Amino acid sequence: MTDNAPTPESSACDPAAFYVRLGEPTVDADGVRTSRVRSTVHAQGAWREEEMHMAAVSGLLLHEVSAHETTPGLRVGRLSYDILGTLWAGELEVTTRTLRPGRTIELVESVLQARGRTVLTLRAWLLSTSDTSAVAQLPDESLPPRSAAQEQNALQGWAGGYIASLEGVTVPGHAPGHGRVWITTDREMVAGEPTSDLVRLIGLTDTANGIAPALPPKPGGWFFPNVDLQIHLYREPSGHWLGLAGQVTVGPDGVGLTSTVLHDDDGPFAHVEQTLTLRSWPAEGGL
Repeated sequence: MTDNAPTPESSACDPAAFYVRLGEPTVDADGVRTSRVRSTVHAQGAWREEEMHMAAVSGLLLHEVSAHETTPGLRVGRLSYDILGTLWAGELEVTTRTLRPGRTIELVESVLQARGRTVLTLRAWLLSTSDTSAVAQLPDESLPPRSAAQEQNALQGWAGGYIASLEGVTVPGHAPGHGRVWITTDREMVAGEPTSDLVRLIGLTDTANGIAPALPPKPGGWFFPNVDLQIHLYREPSGHWLGLAGQVTVGPDGVGLTSTVLHDDDGPFAHVEQTLTLRSWPAEGGL
């Protein structure tokens, strides 16, 4: 384990948040916002303990986009994350800038650096809104409500501080490769700062790849990390519980796909795609 990695023993010293801010963010003459934070044990990943979970860090970058100065009245329409390297835990730097300003359409980029390297990028399309309720068409099937929950824990079998911070239940239809769950967390994104419903729910979304594995994620089984996270939002969500209705596709040549519809208590609100790299997991030894 590296010196920067959180450990289970350190959790008692950490606040009930995924990240702690290290000083005030700065904004330069070009409007570029730079922030420094430290991850806590609650952001710890499920594959290796010295890494962060993609779900937590995706929420952090969206939190920074939300704090960045953008045109009023726009909302997030698409979030495109690309994982460029290991999401090392510890001290981090996030740089956020507007790539394409506009009155009705805007593109914002947020870049994460860990150990001096760029490891994750987010590009967020922000779009103007108008009242289209009279012609709205929402074909996605609604997930059964939490009141229909089964006894099975939706997150069983996974390790790491991030997973330990979640509460989750399965609903009818849940099966390997075919996830049907509701999850939530009481952790804030950054200690001492309000977490919006959008940030909270998007900060849970990457969990979709692990709620119903199609292949056994263990030594002698398979390793299937995602290299990206693409989220298309056709409605702005609310609340603290995220519903995930997804399926896993395992291709014949080492590439797979997890496809998920996101829900809040009002119903479906987004589609998610995660590209998977499939690798056998040696029965002995690490990854």
